[in-house]
Amino acid sequence: MTGKTDIWRNTVKDKLVGPKFTCSKFLVELRVKFYPILVQRQKEKEFIELKMSDNMTVVQYASKVAELSRFLPEFVSSIRLKMRRFEEGLAFYIRDKLVGQPILTY
Repeated sequence: MTGKTDIWRNTVKDKLVGPKFTCSKFLVELRVKFYPILVQRQKEKEFIELKMSDNMTVVQYASKVAELSRFLPEFVSSIRLKMRRFEEGLAFYIRDKLVGQPILTY
């Protein structure tokens, strides 16, 4: 960490240790501090409504899914949920070709 995040971490590091404190809890604390609730809600909405556009490659779409999924970890709490969300936003012509084919990994 650098800059403001490192300063923040140093001021709260005693609170961020112990057996009950996990990486997930750290990320929640980080988001609360550096992403105002309005921004969090905007990113959540963007993630929920995300669809692969005509000018977007699958790699670009996957990158956007990964970027936005940080704001809704409960929506991608398992590989299966993450795959489902990814598939739902794919362009129809791609999703149509996947029908009936088991996708086992993200």
